[in-house]
Parts: sequence; C-alpha cells; structure tokens
Amino acid sequence: MLTERLRARVGGAAALSKVCVCGYRVRFHKRSDDGSGKCNIIETGSHEDRVYGVVFEISKEQLEKLDLTEGYGKGYAHKYIPLPNRPAENALAYVAEPKYIDDELSPYRWYHGLVIAGAEQHGLPVNYIEELRKQGWKEDPKPNRSVYNHRTHDIRTGKMETALSTPKFPM
Repeated sequence: MLTERLRARVGGAAALSKVCVCGYRVRFHKRSDDGSGKCNIIETGSHEDRVYGVVFEISKEQLEKLDLTEGYGKGYAHKYIPLPNRPAENALAYVAEPKYIDDELSPYRWYHGLVIAGAEQHGLPVNYIEELRKQGWKEDPKPNRSVYNHRTHDIRTGKMETALSTPKFPM
C-alpha cells in the first residue's frame, strides 16, 4: 500500500481512495520463500472485523508486473472484493492460498515497517495502525534483504532512497 513501493514495482500508479472493508482481518501468516509471514486478509464474516486499505488504479500491464512481484499463482490468488458504498465496483486483493497459510509465522521487521509506513502515508485510522503495530515481527537473518527493500523507500522520510544503509525506524 506504500505508494513509492508500488510505483517502483509497476511504474506510475494512482491512489484513488481509502477503503474500509467489513468482515475481514489482516494477518501476517502467508508463507514466503524467505521464511517470513507476509500480509493476507481473511474473511471472518463478522462486521466487527475490518481491514483498511487503499484502492489504486493500475493498467493491465501494470497488474501483470505486480502479479510477478507479489507471487500470484505462487502462494497468492486474486480475490475481488465489493467496495462499500459502490455496489458496482470491486477491488482486486491478493489473498493467500490455503496451503501457504501458517499461523506460526511472523513478518520480518523491515516488512512490518513497510506495511505500517503505507498505512500512515495514506492516513488510515490510528487505532488500525496501532493494531498493525501490535502484531509481532522478527529480525531478518539476512540483513542485506532489509537493505535491498529499503533502497526503494526510506520509511523515516517518506522519500525514495538509494542509500545502502538500513533505515532505523521505531516499532
């Protein structure tokens, strides 16, 4: 959901609106090739559960690029979710395929920070961001992965960075 990260992956992408979808929860339990947990949304059916996010407009060509980087068909599937107050519109979300879900997983600190930075960048509700912060994380055993993932975006400043040092950010 971090605009600069999405643009670095697919080129220009326009954030259209923030959205809240009831009946879903966010979890960091999608098994990644790197051994960590990545984001997933699960349908709960409870109106008490909510996922906040951002709707972006991207082209078909951009979606193909995003599918490659997100792992579509390799752990993630597409799910079309009806947008509240817009019954004729759906948003595409990446959801974990059941065989890739492991509730024992945690995200790496750098990934957890990028998710929070995206939520803050788009002004999602403070209480939702605090819920994200409370979800556990772990250090990446390969520090260079953190450096690589932070080269596209410095979550301290909100600017694109090419520095080879790992940004420090509060958790």
